[in-house]
Amino acid sequence: MNQENQQNHQVGHRIVPLLGCLLLFSVMNVTVFNVAVPDIANDLGIAPSLAGWTITGYAMVYAIGSLMYGKLADLVPLKTLMTIGITLFAVGSVIGFISDGYVGLLVGRLVQSAGASSVPALAMIIPARFFPVERRGAVMGVVASFIAFSQGIGPIVGGFVAGALHWKYLFLLALGTLLVLPFLRRALPNEQRRDGSIDAIGALLLAAAVAMLMLAITTFNMGYAAAFAVLLVLFIAKSGRSREPFVSMSLFTQGPFRYAIAAAFLSSSTAFAMMLLIPLMLTSMYQLTADWIGFVLFPAAMSAALFGRVGGKWTDRYGSIPVMLMAASIMIIGFLLLAQFSGRGPWVIAGCLILPNIGFVFMQSSLSKLVSLLLPREKTGAGMGVFSLTNFLSGAIGGTVAAKAVDWSISFPIILLFSALVVALQMCIVFFVLRSRVSRLSESAGR
Repeated sequence: MNQENQQNHQVGHRIVPLLGCLLLFSVMNVTVFNVAVPDIANDLGIAPSLAGWTITGYAMVYAIGSLMYGKLADLVPLKTLMTIGITLFAVGSVIGFISDGYVGLLVGRLVQSAGASSVPALAMIIPARFFPVERRGAVMGVVASFIAFSQGIGPIVGGFVAGALHWKYLFLLALGTLLVLPFLRRALPNEQRRDGSIDAIGALLLAAAVAMLMLAITTFNMGYAAAFAVLLVLFIAKSGRSREPFVSMSLFTQGPFRYAIAAAFLSSSTAFAMMLLIPLMLTSMYQLTADWIGFVLFPAAMSAALFGRVGGKWTDRYGSIPVMLMAASIMIIGFLLLAQFSGRGPWVIAGCLILPNIGFVFMQSSLSKLVSLLLPREKTGAGMGVFSLTNFLSGAIGGTVAAKAVDWSISFPIILLFSALVVALQMCIVFFVLRSRVSRLSESAGR
């Protein structure tokens, strides 16, 4: 083992538990405010839709930030980016906690998100940079496990803190990342800044396009959709003329990366649609309150967290493609069971939820490793940033489509059956396209 590999092994051994702590605070902060939206609206005397922007705005900045940090990681040391991100996360928390009105609250949430988005983006890059190929899947499985656990526990923690104290104290949870920062800085190596520059105009165009797309998705406003189309065309034109584009179009025109991104989009959209659909179903069919809904969702989140590492190890042993096909099969079976037995009671739903959650965490760990292998080293940050952005955008699209389907009085079992069909489409892409372009030999050999 040469000196670089020894250094990477030492960094990897120290960094995994620290990443877990950061992911817990960062990802939980996405969902922890969900249960507090009605209280925020009542306390501030604003409409629930306006209070909902504490969630929507956070998700929008989170999606854009994940791509920005990913791209910057190709040039700027990870230690610097993590320090900036965690500091912004803490500053936004203080702003939100001390604010008296809606504007201060929203600014705090947006600043929080600008910092928190560094964590999932860089958490995907660290395994690709510091872990050998034969161990990378296991580490990405751990990352996926922490993400699944944090998403599941967020509403429970939010309900407890808001009920026992006040919803403003939810902001203070993020300050726990400051305790992790010194250990993280010690664990990460001192990297040199790499040569290159950031296409600032391209970055602004892409950020604006993503913002317009998310607004179009969440509001179904054609004006935002038109603005997205114009900004996307301008971004593509600017990238074509730039010597160092913010995101190289070759990522999408050469090789199987684009098919892996399509597969990620399909699986994530159904998973996030389910996360929104199940609480609506539990409220509509069984009149459960927010705290009881959290308890129904918790077993599935815990199961995903426990099995995530297993999925990562299987990815290292058998390859990404077989695990992705297995994950899709598990998700489809879970959706079919939910569609069939959703009327049998909330705890039956809790049991049926375990399979799609485990399938999704398997899918995330195998896809994460596959994407990291498909990218050249100099484009790892940008590529993994695109992967993170795809997950968040597909989540917004899937959740919005599911909510609109409920508004249109489409039954919950029909929506779940449609979700199963979407995952079946993803399974076809994996089997007929990716399987023919990605061999297991390339995974075992690495770059």
